[in-house]
Amino acid sequence: MPKQILLVYAKSSVELLNRQSALGSYIFCLCEILQKNGINFFVNGIPFDELKQQITSKNKNIQPNNKFKKYIPKILKEVARDIILFKNIKKLSKNIFTKRKYDCVLEFYNYASDVGLKVSNQQNIPLIVVYDAPVLEEYIFFHGYKYFFKNKILRRELKTLLYATHIVAYSNAVKNYINQLASKKLPISLHQNVDFTRFDFLEKKFDQKSIKIGFIGSFLKWHRIDLLLQAFYKLREQNNAVELFLIGNGMEYDSIKESVRQSPFKQFITMFGFLDGEKLLDIKKQLHIGVMPGSNWYGAPNKIFEYGAAKMAVVAPSTPTITDLFEDKKDLLFFKQDDLNDLYQKLKTICDDVILSEQLATVLQQKIKHTYSEQNTYEFYSHLIINSVLKQ
Repeated sequence: MPKQILLVYAKSSVELLNRQSALGSYIFCLCEILQKNGINFFVNGIPFDELKQQITSKNKNIQPNNKFKKYIPKILKEVARDIILFKNIKKLSKNIFTKRKYDCVLEFYNYASDVGLKVSNQQNIPLIVVYDAPVLEEYIFFHGYKYFFKNKILRRELKTLLYATHIVAYSNAVKNYINQLASKKLPISLHQNVDFTRFDFLEKKFDQKSIKIGFIGSFLKWHRIDLLLQAFYKLREQNNAVELFLIGNGMEYDSIKESVRQSPFKQFITMFGFLDGEKLLDIKKQLHIGVMPGSNWYGAPNKIFEYGAAKMAVVAPSTPTITDLFEDKKDLLFFKQDDLNDLYQKLKTICDDVILSEQLATVLQQKIKHTYSEQNTYEFYSHLIINSVLKQ
């Protein structure tokens, strides 16, 4: 009989169907891979096939924007947001309890969640935790200092990690962080969250006649698209024949758009908004250089995989997780995080050296082809689930 796996993603079930969510899109991809190989998934208790049939263009849980919201003190907003979140998490746990018996819980851990922990304990089944981010650190980045419920959030995170049968992390940097948090070595394996639905293995020729530089992704603060713009302006000032394509949207989109509008080089910059499918593929075919202008220390470099598959030469920051996975001057070029001049120099190096750019793009594409595959992902998670169930 096929294994019945409860996948917990406390943020939202329908997030899996949101192509603009990197993690949600990856979880969807993972469910597809494992389900077609005979492992049945239930996302927050909902059968995966049933979830796919839901209309996702609108999230019914999103509240309309209240024009008086800006007058509410920040502290009150924080308290209200967390109280609602705790209630929703408690409700989710209760709903899952009444659904069915599972063989294993696979939780992509989110802020304030204790769902996987409770279900695992109540049904006496193994808990596998995929640790995407240090939840409080990420919360503070987006919302500012945490005034209330800080200890409660941290306790839930630590209890889940200590209780887990196994933990999946993206890099040694994250693995070391978890062990330090737990004050002991925990059972942790390293595996990348690669979304194969975003892979387009392309062939292309490189020349210096018209070089197209691209960013594909969310316009978040830590992605430092503002830094990429400044580096691009310097390239144009030095008469490099380059264009910049920006694909995506997000919290920094309007400020980036305004910066481009005021730039003397705006005719060389195109902002496409979010693209997917054939429209995105058409842009990938034109790009020679893919840039990841910023990241956090723990983030999975999803865009590097996407760039590499499309045979782009890549420039990325030398953050701990990225340097753990890729080799400088062989797979791509590193620049020092938040260093405008270093980013500019690395971009100029690739723009000025066609042989180097093609060489980097070829090596990275081959590495991705041979190291990351659906089969490898299936084998990793199926073995992990089976071994966890046998140990229980």
